[in-house]
Amino acid sequence: MKYRPIFITATNTDIGKTYATLKLIESFGKKGLHVGVFKPFETGVVKYPLDGKLLLEVAKKTNPNLKNFTCSDIVPFQYPLPAAPYVSKGEDKISLKALHVAYRKISDVSDITLIEGAGGLMVPIDKDFYMYDLAKEFNAKILLITHSKLGCINDTLLNLRLLESLHVEYEWCINMRDSINFKPTTLPYYKDKFGRILTLQDDLEEIISNLH
Repeated sequence: MKYRPIFITATNTDIGKTYATLKLIESFGKKGLHVGVFKPFETGVVKYPLDGKLLLEVAKKTNPNLKNFTCSDIVPFQYPLPAAPYVSKGEDKISLKALHVAYRKISDVSDITLIEGAGGLMVPIDKDFYMYDLAKEFNAKILLITHSKLGCINDTLLNLRLLESLHVEYEWCINMRDSINFKPTTLPYYKDKFGRILTLQDDLEEIISNLH
């Protein structure tokens, strides 16, 4: 059985997208699924895409069909400048057809494919094409990762407002790196606003159930 892909994004860079994707790979793998992984863009690449390499290594443990796949299969667009793809690509053209071809190569041998975005939802890929457009391009459910530091309320609400305006299926959760400060500064509002909140550390099965 094929499942809809999941697009993993975050409220900004260095929030925990790769960490979340790795946890999802392992969890879906334990359920007996052949998990594919796709990271269309990786910037800041020197010799090879660090995140893409790690994602592929872990996915191969759950999906033997990926045995002969390389980092270039998983990360078709790699750039050395650590910036938004629109800036990093310079004069290069981004081919949506090439992205679809690369995606299909992975999805054809997988039960479910996890797509990891770069940066956040509004990161530009082209002048008028953003990371959220990429999620819609692949008809993916979206998992938004938010942080637990001071300021996360604003970051989270802005991203949730955007997702609501896009009329897409999504789930969101917190990568709880700072639970000590989170409890007095943020949790009271989140409890009043949302009731129950989900964290990557404690609620992964529920997150998967809501996305699966």
